[in-house]
Amino acid sequence: MNFYEEAIARKYMTLIEALKCLPGVMPNKSKELIDNAFEMNFIPGSLEIADFCYRVGETELLQEEYEEIHIELESFYGTTIKTSPQGAKVLMKLYRNGDLVMHKGKCITEAPELQAYIDKESYFREEADRIRREDEYRKYLIKNPDEIKESDFSYSLLNDVFYHKFGAFRGHKTIILDGIKVNKSVFVYQSNSGKTHDSEVIISWTDSKGEGLKLCKPSFYSENRRNDPDRIWGLPE
Repeated sequence: MNFYEEAIARKYMTLIEALKCLPGVMPNKSKELIDNAFEMNFIPGSLEIADFCYRVGETELLQEEYEEIHIELESFYGTTIKTSPQGAKVLMKLYRNGDLVMHKGKCITEAPELQAYIDKESYFREEADRIRREDEYRKYLIKNPDEIKESDFSYSLLNDVFYHKFGAFRGHKTIILDGIKVNKSVFVYQSNSGKTHDSEVIISWTDSKGEGLKLCKPSFYSENRRNDPDRIWGLPE
């Protein structure tokens, strides 16, 4: 999954949210059924795999269908399972086939909320194309900083321009972009154990109207005891 595909996937419904749009469905138990859909078939008398499939209830899914239902995204908080509008179509098929876990006494019916999400497929496709174009333009500017305009300034772009020119550094560097002097300052802070570190980054400039502007990326450890001369006692050297 490339950069812009992941950016769009993060806007998708989670699998649980999509399942909650299906009337009568038990979302957690249905998710568990989908999580465990992978089936391997072995050659008799051998440990070699003859083939594999994804089966939910009585419905066998193509790998590409399953991958639209079950998109794994990693974050600081763990793994999140997302479902694309294409995946929502597959969920609708499973629902209508009676392959999902239902609450007792509930019947399969219309699912307008999930259908509305399915109908947003073209919107997500256009968003992916927009993000792709913006990413290509950003990469072009990083390699051609003389074409950067003040209106293009952002933390991500400026930080990458500095990295492209100077690499990783500590301390202070300056570049001129669109006739404006832009400064980048990097301060490195250690964890209390001293085993890891993280940087605070400050990018600052005075804009064309004479206003001082600053963009910051704080360090996880800037407030730790190790980085405070008055509180560093008792920590390992």
